[in-house]
Amino acid sequence: MSPRKQVLGIGAPRLATAEFASLQEIADVHWFTPVDHAQCIAEVARLCAEKGPFDAAYVLFGTAKYSPFTETMLAPLFPGCGLFASGGAGYDDIPTAWLASKGAYAANTPTAVTNATADMAVFLTLAALRNTTQAEMNVRAGKWRDGLELTDDPMGKTFGIFGIGKIGQATARKIQALGMDVIYNSRTRLPEADEKTLNLTYVSEDELLARSDVLSLHCPLTPDTRGWLNADRIAKMKDGAYIVNTSRGDIIDEPALKAALESRKLAHAALDVFVGEPNPDPWFTSSPYVTVQPHFGAFTKGTIHTGERQVLDNVRTFLETGKPRYPVNEPVRT
Repeated sequence: MSPRKQVLGIGAPRLATAEFASLQEIADVHWFTPVDHAQCIAEVARLCAEKGPFDAAYVLFGTAKYSPFTETMLAPLFPGCGLFASGGAGYDDIPTAWLASKGAYAANTPTAVTNATADMAVFLTLAALRNTTQAEMNVRAGKWRDGLELTDDPMGKTFGIFGIGKIGQATARKIQALGMDVIYNSRTRLPEADEKTLNLTYVSEDELLARSDVLSLHCPLTPDTRGWLNADRIAKMKDGAYIVNTSRGDIIDEPALKAALESRKLAHAALDVFVGEPNPDPWFTSSPYVTVQPHFGAFTKGTIHTGERQVLDNVRTFLETGKPRYPVNEPVRT
């Protein structure tokens, strides 16, 4: 009889308990509750020494307090580990190329967060246009509408999308219900039939910046997109435009955004993600020109349940077939 497979877990699922129990029927799962980055490094090393080697490892959602998953943290898994599965569509905090060099897959959950993140983009768009943050602060302070200015309507405005993956496409479908025209720019253009179905217009980067009343960021964080929204690109935007970001904080050059908001070049920014999460620059949390959320887009029961199921499915599928359901790299075989 073959020995039972061994799995290291950074956290245990909150909602996908049936799937977790099912995984435990075919593998021994040794998990710990993550607290911070240093504790994760220590716990991975401890479990690898006491229970390893592991065939696969996973991490779930809500990782801001203990990510990134560095080579130092993951090194004790090797040799032996063939998969590191993570929750979420983005995987910029995982060393995918390094994992591949170790002969291991990295895997994500590409569809779990789509609708909830798109909902957040729509919410933030309305919050920015209608300045609901300041309005709520007024009511809570007993000031009612004192000092509030008239706000903008979405109807007839141009909504620009940078990055037209699954979340960008879902956002386009939802935002059009507000009467907004949608244009987009992306590394890869959609097929003409998809553009027609989604009622999207592809434009150049410069045209996207020049025409967007609301610019919504939906691209992955890569070396090319890090700091993409910088001072030069902001200068090409309409005066009084709005920024929405539900992707990654590092896509924005935050000092440039602050300067544009302070000068009133831009009217408002609505941000669910920040550089330095979970401790964003306090300027953003105190500015009347910014609506903030705590990377909350995918923080719904349905999303977490689906995402946990996809993480565990990646692990189970890998243990049974040798390849996860949603790989994002290709291991180097020696």
